[in-house]
Formats: sequence, structure tokens, C-alpha cells
Amino acid sequence: MKINLNYYKPEQDFKEIGEEYQEVLDRVENCAKEDFSKTLDSKAKIKNVLALSDVRENILNWYEFKKDATILELNANYGEITGMLCKNAKKVISIETSKKYATIIEKRHKNKENLELIVGNYPNIELKEKFDYIVIIGIAENLKNAIEYAKKYLKEDGTILLAVNNKFGVKAWITMNENANVLNNTKIAISRNELENILQGMNYKYYYPLPDYKLPNIIYTEKNMPTIANIYRDLTYKDENINFKEVDTYYEIIKNNKEDFKIFANSFLLEISNKKIEENDIKFIAFSNIRKDEYRIKTIVKQENVEKTAVNEKSIKHIEKVKKNIEILNNLGIKTLDTYENEKIISKYVNVETLEDKLIKTYKEQGKEQFLNQIERYREFLKEKLQITNEIDKNIFTKYKVECDEELTNKLTFVKYGLWDLIFQNCFVIDNEWYFYDQEWQEENLPVEYILYRAILYSHESKKYISDEELFESLNISEFIPIFKNLDDKLQEKIRKPLVWNLHSKEEIGNNKYLKVRKELKEKETELENLKTQIENLKNENMQKNNELTVVKSSLSWRITKPLRAIRRIASK
Repeated sequence: MKINLNYYKPEQDFKEIGEEYQEVLDRVENCAKEDFSKTLDSKAKIKNVLALSDVRENILNWYEFKKDATILELNANYGEITGMLCKNAKKVISIETSKKYATIIEKRHKNKENLELIVGNYPNIELKEKFDYIVIIGIAENLKNAIEYAKKYLKEDGTILLAVNNKFGVKAWITMNENANVLNNTKIAISRNELENILQGMNYKYYYPLPDYKLPNIIYTEKNMPTIANIYRDLTYKDENINFKEVDTYYEIIKNNKEDFKIFANSFLLEISNKKIEENDIKFIAFSNIRKDEYRIKTIVKQENVEKTAVNEKSIKHIEKVKKNIEILNNLGIKTLDTYENEKIISKYVNVETLEDKLIKTYKEQGKEQFLNQIERYREFLKEKLQITNEIDKNIFTKYKVECDEELTNKLTFVKYGLWDLIFQNCFVIDNEWYFYDQEWQEENLPVEYILYRAILYSHESKKYISDEELFESLNISEFIPIFKNLDDKLQEKIRKPLVWNLHSKEEIGNNKYLKVRKELKEKETELENLKTQIENLKNENMQKNNELTVVKSSLSWRITKPLRAIRRIASK
């Protein structure tokens, strides 16, 4: 790494040094390797996480940079994504205004031989070359000047990659108060309209990272905007000013008009160029942030297929484990959309109904009994395919130290191949056959009833029509729920990374009054949906009766006896 102080002027070093600075510096200095996330524990402050977590790299770690690219990075800050840029480029020049921040970048990326760090105010820095990419992350104040500077050093066919907070994002509205009016703070956010005025005459393409550009869990494109069916992810991270679930607000926005999401997205990511932006076939990108490093993958959904790859070297083994699960599915005669190629899990993208969709349709059109019959059919399918076993001395409960008495154990149906994520959402119905995908997890000697429990638990739409408790009761698995919950917690603890998990908002978020009202509202919505279903069924039944009556009236016997019926009516008077 090379550091350049030729442009540094102390009197121009106006960057505020946050309270986290010294702690971040200490962590970087005391970290033997470049794995700075490891210096953060589950109780780390959000500012330290934003400075050091490798989740910050998600904003661009999926982007397909051209081979042997040259990259200019403005506002390198703590060097949160600088290392990732170095991995994807032949040469990187990073500019940072503050010498103190530059000190952290220098210590953090000292082993990057293709990196030059220039300390100084970028408008005063003269460069000798132009770049394939210019990356601008987090600059909202004087963004017009930053764009003009970038255009000066951008190759004719080059691309500016810009990530910035939206002044009118949901997070801005719900964190507003008299001491922190984000809507008027041009230092940290900009509106879409202001942004497009700056970019006049250039070509640009929007992406929408959630919860924001700093810790993206998912990045949407205009080809695939969020819907009310898929908006429920871990989209928010904790903020002391937020007292309700941000995702609920997005739900209502999308429910009203999905196009409005573009106005209220928390952040924007843009590709900007003087040339026409080349189209790619990416629909959206999703990340498994809450997992431990060895299980973290990124999922890129394209027009024709879905690709899952390891985020880091540690998670390559997990991709190999998924490969083995694909082989297990094939050997068991269970149809799957997944294949393994070149260290990637590749699935054919299909736009058909899931098994969850099919079940809900059955409930609405044929009623509860047929709905339950379909789930029973699914249970029998699992028993048949996953190979029932009597070798349960070392079952899943003993492995994870979950207390389960012998009487309950004997009532359960254990299978050799416990693919415990065979949920309804992970199954497509194609030509009346079940095709599964996204099977990352497998445990031996696991109960079929537990797989069924998870399938119901993660079937969000069905809850509008029938409660989980009623389903568990109807399927005779209610008595197992306490041990299943315990087992599920153990499995999730094995996978989850406490640091990131604790950042995200949980169900307890907000005050009790709000939660109570929200719960009552959900119950009323469910009750209303059930009544609508009953009304629809009665309408269909009434229509059927009317059709039968029409047939009777048109029959010969009905016409012949018409005079007799008239005489009866007169006589009865």
C-alpha cells in the first residue's frame, strides 16, 4: 500500500471525529489479521459495527467489475469497502479527507499492494489518469461537486457507482425529532428529485438496498420491486428513535401502491455513466447477514436462474454441503431445481405457484378439510422419501441436548435424511409435481413432525385463514411443540451470528400498547379474511342451487305440471 500526503492541509480537515474513533482505531491496531469483524462482540455499538463489519461490503460485493479494472474511491471513511474494491481491481486509489481516518485505513489495508491512499480534500487533488469505476459511498453534502469531479476522471465508457441515503426514506420519517431533523439535513441524505437534477444529461440505473446502503440485507432492482409477500425480512436494524417495525410501514406503502416504494426507500444505489447503461439480467440480490461467517452466502436472482455463492473463504465448505444435499435429494427421488457448477449452487428460475400458494388456494376454493388433506399428503410424502429409521438412540434431540422423554420420542417418526428446510415456500408445483430448492440443511435421525412444524411455522400467508395452533391440533402434533421450539432455537443458535442478529429489530420492538393494538388488528384482519371466504363459499353454493333450479324449471315435467301448481295456489287462498 502507498500513502500520499502531498495534498493534505490540516486547515481543510473539517471532518468530525466521532466518539467511536478511538475504539475503532484500537480494534484495528490489535487485530493480527484483516478479519476486523472478529473484533466485534454481540454487544458492539452500532457505530463500531458500521465501521468494521464486513457486511458493509454487501453494497458492491455482488457487482461484476470488468477484468483488470481501475477504481477511484471518494470518501473512503474508515475503509469499510476499500478492501473489497482491491480484490476486484487491478488498481485502487482511495481519497480520504481526514488524516485520522486515513490512519485507520492505512493500518487496516497495509497489505493491499494495489492500493494508493491519498489524504486530502478531493476538489484540490489532481490525478494523472482516468478510471473504469468511481465509487462514491455516503456523500450527500455537495454531491453535485463530487459528481462533477468524478466525471472529470471517468473513462469514456466508465461507470460511477453511487450509494446515498434518501431524504424521504421511511427511516428518515420515523427517526425525525426536533433535535435530529433528517429531512433537512443535507449532509447525510438527498431526495430522488434532487439527485436526478444533479444527474441531468447522464444515464443512470437505480437499485434499492434495504435496510439501507450501510448494512444491506437485500438489494432490489426495478425489474423486481418488493411485494407484500416478500417484504417481511430482517430489514431494520436497531435505532433508539424507532418504536415500531419499519417493515410494517413498507408493507402498508406497497399495499397501497408498490411504485411508491421508490419514493420511500431508505437508500439509493446507482450506476451512472455518460454512455448507455448495459443491461444485466439481475432481478435482486439477497444476503444471509445474520449467519456466522462459515454459513454466509449471497443469492443473485437472475432472469433465467438463481445463483448462490460463498461470501468468504470460510463459507465455501457450506456450499459444498449444499452440493451434498442436492445429491441426497436426487438419490431419494425428490425432484429439485438445484444443481452445482463451478462452486455455485444454480437453480432454474421459475415463475409458478409454490406449495404454500397451492394450499391457500385449496383452502379458499375447497375448504379446510381438503386443505388439511393436502398437508397430510405432504407428511406421507416426507415419510416415504426421507427413509424412516428405527435407529434413534442418537437422534437429533440427544445431539443438541434437547430434553425429550421416551414416551414422546416413541410417538415421533424419525427419518434418516432430515432435510429440515423442506417448507412449503421452498417447493414449486410444476405439472402437479413437487420441485424443491434451497435445501441448505440436513440432520440425521430427525422427526418428520418437526419438518412439518417448520413448514407451518414459516407459512406466513396461511395464518390469515387458520392459526398455527389450530393446524398443529388438527395434525396431532401439538404435544411436541415445546420440544420443537427448543430444537429450532438450538439449530438457529448454531447458525446465527449474535453480533448481526442482535442488531436487528425483534418482535418485542416498541411499547406494549403498540404491540397490543397491532396484535388485535392482525386478529381482526384474519377474522375478516375468514368471513370473506365464508361469504364466497355461500355465494358459490347459492349459485349452484340456482343452476339446479334452472335445470328443473326447464324440464318437461315442470312445464306439464305448471297449470296444476297455479290451481293449488288459487285453492290455498
